[in-house]
Amino acid sequence: MILSRKWLNEFVDVSDISDREFDEAMTLSGSKVETTEDRGAEISNIVVGTILTMERHPDSDHMWICQVDAGREQPVQIVTGAPNVTPASVGEICPVCLHKSTLPGGVKITKGKLRGVPSNGMMCSHEELGLTLNEIPYGNPDGLLLMPEGTPVGVDIKTLVGLDEYVTDFEITSNRPDCLSVIGLARETAATFERELKLHEPV
Repeated sequence: MILSRKWLNEFVDVSDISDREFDEAMTLSGSKVETTEDRGAEISNIVVGTILTMERHPDSDHMWICQVDAGREQPVQIVTGAPNVTPASVGEICPVCLHKSTLPGGVKITKGKLRGVPSNGMMCSHEELGLTLNEIPYGNPDGLLLMPEGTPVGVDIKTLVGLDEYVTDFEITSNRPDCLSVIGLARETAATFERELKLHEPV
């Protein structure tokens, strides 16, 4: 049974309990933790940005020099050759990997030059963030992840796409079918940590 800590907190507030303490206490109470995953552990320094201006790369027929508002004092210059970037992409919102950012798999992004033009980061796709189209249905398999209109600029991308998430996988034995649900594990959590269980009222 896979449990999201964020979802669990809707039923019993254990937000002050560290992930390690939670896993150990739940295992000791009889709800054995099989595996855990911090979904955003490998992702850092990636924020939401919007494309302010674009101009053709002087030494490429498919690359663009973009000025991007990433919520910093000054726009960030990024060179991109993403297939879904066109002259109409001004105003588009996408994930921006800033200088010294990291992506899943240990990929590190730093400033450099692309065909002689400075690029201070990278705009990325949902796949580069380790996401699938099932998780991000508005993703593009052939280019940048374009965020919905109104997405706030400068915000950590993890908080917007569900990667600020710690997931615990419990081994549920056949005699505990009551724990095969979030509410069931919330009851166990409330009993383990002596916290109030808050069940939602149907609307």
